[in-house]
Amino acid sequence: MSDPTSYHQGKLIKIDENSFFQLYETYWKKLYQVALKYLGDHYRAEEVVQEIFTSLWQRKDTLLLSADTVENYLIRAVRFKISRIYTDEIRKTQKLDEFKQLQQEASNQTEKQVLYSFLQADVDKLVDMLPDRCKGVYLLSRVKGLNNKEIAVDLFISEKTVENQLTKALNFLRGRLKKYPRN
Repeated sequence: MSDPTSYHQGKLIKIDENSFFQLYETYWKKLYQVALKYLGDHYRAEEVVQEIFTSLWQRKDTLLLSADTVENYLIRAVRFKISRIYTDEIRKTQKLDEFKQLQQEASNQTEKQVLYSFLQADVDKLVDMLPDRCKGVYLLSRVKGLNNKEIAVDLFISEKTVENQLTKALNFLRGRLKKYPRN
């Protein structure tokens, strides 16, 4: 039976200090080149290789590698790590895009609130300019929410007069509020 701590072709590799350094010396450059090919960044490629070897060392008591497949195992580990980096970057980008969208919506909401404040102030000024009966009908309709019949009863006028006064008020307001966008 073979010695599990040896580092020979066809045997199992139990990670100890000697086998770890042998693996490192044998494969670090190849792993670095694989990482660099996918990442295009020397610093990040070194970081990935460092993390792979750190993980190997941390799992040294439970990890047994086959000398026949150790290179493939390490290359797959690098590719998996790079895949995780890409996935994390995609998630971060998506979160950043969501945050930017929320900021834009909040900014748009603020703009709408400011525009609404200006519009409301202009409407109030224009309503004050309406003739008294027209103004009274408009306020009962739009501010108190009364329907035409209720306004007619309240002001002792016909529903037709209410309709005419509302039409007059709304046409007056629309004509002077054209500078505001309609949506």
